[in-house]
Amino acid sequence: MRTNPFWFIFYNIVVIPLLYVAIQVTRPFNAKVRKGIQEHKGLFKKLADIKNEIDSGRRVVVMHCASAGEFEAARPVLKKLREELTDVHLHVTYFSPSGGKPISQADEVDSSSYLPFDDMLSAKRFFSILKPVAFLIVKHDVWPNMVWAASKQNVPVVWINANLHERSKRLGLLARGLNRSFLSGITGILTVGDAHACRLATLVSPENIEVIGDSRYDRTSERMQQAQSDADKGLSLSWTENKRVIIGGSTWGPDQRMLIPAYATLKKEYADLYLVLVPHEPNQDFLADTEYYLHGFGLRPVRYSQMNGNLSSSDVLIVDKVGILAALYRIAWVAYVGGAFGEGVHSVLEPAVYGLPLFFGPRYYMSYEAESLVQDGAASVVNSPDEMERQLRVFLEDKSSWQRAADISDRITRAGLGATDKIVRYVVSTLQNQVGAS
Repeated sequence: MRTNPFWFIFYNIVVIPLLYVAIQVTRPFNAKVRKGIQEHKGLFKKLADIKNEIDSGRRVVVMHCASAGEFEAARPVLKKLREELTDVHLHVTYFSPSGGKPISQADEVDSSSYLPFDDMLSAKRFFSILKPVAFLIVKHDVWPNMVWAASKQNVPVVWINANLHERSKRLGLLARGLNRSFLSGITGILTVGDAHACRLATLVSPENIEVIGDSRYDRTSERMQQAQSDADKGLSLSWTENKRVIIGGSTWGPDQRMLIPAYATLKKEYADLYLVLVPHEPNQDFLADTEYYLHGFGLRPVRYSQMNGNLSSSDVLIVDKVGILAALYRIAWVAYVGGAFGEGVHSVLEPAVYGLPLFFGPRYYMSYEAESLVQDGAASVVNSPDEMERQLRVFLEDKSSWQRAADISDRITRAGLGATDKIVRYVVSTLQNQVGAS
């Protein structure tokens, strides 16, 4: 790749210093930023120690996942790579401090670390130490100097689960030149769908783009199967018999102010309805506020940690345990997915894989799968409690409407399966071509 000198200089002389200033300004007010800075200390010594412990006959493949969510999506790819390439050492990097613990504890991972800050020298040093044979990037966290450094050291870069939504800042007038400059250094861009491929083709040569799909579908399917076979993940099905369970997953305050009034109205008419709320951040203040709000509607909540298997005297279960939402969706009749009144809707695949009709708020454009579910009729966008009530009432009064939405949800998620095998075939082929060219 021939780097455009203007954008290389502009990024390293203007953008990187501005990013550094922004980090220092936000540092006193943001615990995650402080933690990230602290944990970056000694990074290159850690990388050198990792490299020294790797057997000389093993090839290093680096995969970068911005956070725990991207890593979850990539786990089937890592597992399949290990099966296909028995001589590789899989090193996973992350950007968010939240990714460190789940990544380091995963069976699919040999070693892990932060990705270095994206200054020119750090990027060069990263690849010089680990000497990987491939650099895989998951979803969206693509950094210019990392791509430039990999390309300069002849390390193939493969961007998997690549997506570029229509409002992406990469498509902005000022950002296009920079993105064209470094994205051209990526060996292969494996996108999640045709629309994303078309948008990416405005930045890079279409020859470098392939529509492969998203390994998140495969991972979500795996988690569904695990939940069905693991009695400790979620609730016993016995208490849900003869009940239509509405699950509010990853909810925030605005989501609950949407869902609870609608449920309270319908509960008076349909005694078999039951609401399960799974807050995105179940801290004590939020849980107490939720209980207070529910009491205002005459609803009787119980916390998951206090239910003792008896829910007959409650109207709402508040889940104050993290990590079981994906399993809980198996008891649902419909699901409301939170986040779409804030920065964006949370995972819609987790409930969709169970063939559930879905609801969420208006900010879902960053989720291509949410767009697909809305367009095809498996999901409904709601903007007020009245809309939520009306949509739920349609399903309550017309079972065929519920069944149509459920069938579409199931069909879409089934159609998305299989991306993992395609991604791994591409990576293996890339490595074989690299060996052949050397």
